[in-house]
Amino acid sequence: MSTAIVYYSQHHGNTKKLLDAIKKYDPDVKLIDTTKTKVEDLSPYDRIGIASGIYFGKFNKDLIEYIKKDLPHAISVFAIYTYGNKSDKYTKELKAIAEEKGCKYLGEYGCFGFDTFGPFKLMGGIQKNHPTEDEIAGAVHFYETLI
Repeated sequence: MSTAIVYYSQHHGNTKKLLDAIKKYDPDVKLIDTTKTKVEDLSPYDRIGIASGIYFGKFNKDLIEYIKKDLPHAISVFAIYTYGNKSDKYTKELKAIAEEKGCKYLGEYGCFGFDTFGPFKLMGGIQKNHPTEDEIAGAVHFYETLI
C-alpha cells in the first residue's frame, strides 16, 4: 500500500519530528509539505495521512482547505498532530471532511508539542522538550498498526 502524508509543521517543527521518524521507518512514504506544494495528485495513494500542529484548537486552516480540495473520495485517511493542551475535539473537522468524501477514517495519533503561541510566549512556552523520544516512537508505532 502506498501512503502519502500531507502536513503543515512550521512553528517549532513538532509535527515534522514525528513524520521524519515515520519516514525513517518507511522510506516509501511520501511527505507533502503544504507550505511548499500547493497542488498534488493524491489519487495514486492508498492511504493519506493528514498531519499538523494544533492552532487555536484546530488543524492548520490552509491544510484543511488543501484537504477539502484535494483529498480523493473513498480513500483511507488517518491523522497525526501535536498540541500544547490535550483535547479530544481536534480531529472533528477532519473527520467530517473524510465522511463527506466517503473516506475510511483509520485513526489518529496526537501528542504534546512545544508551544509558544499567543500568551504562552510570555511565559517561555509550554510542553518544553516535547515531543519526547517516547512520543515520537508512539507515532511510529501508530503508523506501524496501519500497515
